[in-house]
Amino acid sequence: MRNSLKILSVIIFAALIAGCIEPEPAVKSPEPVNLVKMSGQEMIQRLGTGDIAGFIMWEPYPAIAITRGYGKALLFSKDIWEDHPCCVVAYDYDWYKKTENADEILKRMALVQLKSVEYINNAKSLSSPDHEDLINFTMEFGGITDRAAANLSLGDVEFVYALNIQGAETFIGRIRDFGIFDLTKWNQSGYKDAKDYAGSLINSSYVEWAVQNREASLKAVALRQPVDIRYAYLINDIHELPFYVAWKKGWYKDAGINITLAEGTPFQNGAFEMQKGFKASAVDIGSLGIPPVIIHRINSNDFTTDDARVEVIAGMNNEGSVIVVANDVKSLKDLTGKTVGYPGQGTIQHVLFLMAAEKEGLKVVT
Repeated sequence: MRNSLKILSVIIFAALIAGCIEPEPAVKSPEPVNLVKMSGQEMIQRLGTGDIAGFIMWEPYPAIAITRGYGKALLFSKDIWEDHPCCVVAYDYDWYKKTENADEILKRMALVQLKSVEYINNAKSLSSPDHEDLINFTMEFGGITDRAAANLSLGDVEFVYALNIQGAETFIGRIRDFGIFDLTKWNQSGYKDAKDYAGSLINSSYVEWAVQNREASLKAVALRQPVDIRYAYLINDIHELPFYVAWKKGWYKDAGINITLAEGTPFQNGAFEMQKGFKASAVDIGSLGIPPVIIHRINSNDFTTDDARVEVIAGMNNEGSVIVVANDVKSLKDLTGKTVGYPGQGTIQHVLFLMAAEKEGLKVVT
């Protein structure tokens, strides 16, 4: 018996050497998902022509692509992280230091934000007498030509005025996990941890004042002397609709605030608004995603002058981004080795896609 086993072993060994028995092939690592920066309009066009397998973007670009039949929603951002903070209202600290009545201005800005958010949330209902006006505002601001897309774009956006400090802490932690912070700059900043940084970044006193005065008319609490504010926002971003509605309805003017658009507005993404707007002292107050605020308040800052310091005074929205994919894509894993559009490094959409990919064990390259 032993001799038979030895003979069999010799035969198998010889066969392997001779190539008669193929060894098990090596398991290949899955290819990464390729994130490529592009504009929202480019995302829609390239998904429609099949040049990309999908994209992640703010509304209304997902709604437009879906209503045109170019693709479908694979994941809403609430599926990745429920109630995550998104866009916020922030001010430039240099402007604050130079402006004698900055606190009074910021209180009124927060109150206008509160009133606009409440108007939008009520007008989202199809039975609201303001619904058609809201759709018109949405189409104007979002650059939308299809009423169905305008309606769809509002559905997954939660408009808010309250601040989500815990959510900001989570974003700070995840941004560190993904290696997006410049660690040299982080060390220069002097913040101990995510909680310390979030506490320095967010000021809830203005929203608290707004809540206390929510029943007051804007004209009743208007500034004694009108002021001019250079405001910035992101291009066609439905997340920032509360600003547009309030501006068009004249509510800032009622509160004694004359809005002029800051140079460079509308910005293509939050990183540009931070670098070319706030850091360049071209913006007094603006709306943008909270991750670009978090990232570039560190990464783009010259800490000898603290020139990229901004502070957040109110929420703008939660959730509202979508991973849209070609109709034949069934899961996130189907995107391996393929090109996916995104608005740029350090945007909310970038961080959310990294979170979704991490959950699925997928590698991402940019």
